[in-house]
Amino acid sequence: MPHAKDGIEAEILAALREVDDPELGVNIVDLGLVISCEIAPGDISIRLIMTTPTCPLGRLIAETAAAAVGKRLGPDYTVHVQVERDAHWSPDLASPEVRTRFAPSPFRPLSAAKAWLARLAGAS
Repeated sequence: MPHAKDGIEAEILAALREVDDPELGVNIVDLGLVISCEIAPGDISIRLIMTTPTCPLGRLIAETAAAAVGKRLGPDYTVHVQVERDAHWSPDLASPEVRTRFAPSPFRPLSAAKAWLARLAGAS
């Protein structure tokens, strides 16, 4: 039987999945920006990291996250969200789907050169 805390954690994660990194258009859970969530009676503390320590949107993301969780859980909880500027984000923290989405495309200069030569040869 699931504990009430598990249900609250699921609600928190659902709320945080509605918060996107405005520059990347990916929710902060799948991007791996949520590093901890502590649940106490009437109190939620969430710690976030940004993809870069100097991210100018960190405060906006934190405020949006706090509002989303507060709206979902209602007035019985006080929500605190802190951005950890000293923690370092890595693509390994993101979900596999996000890593695949942002994986660099393989660059194949030889294939491009062959295609260009084929077009050039066909033009003669």
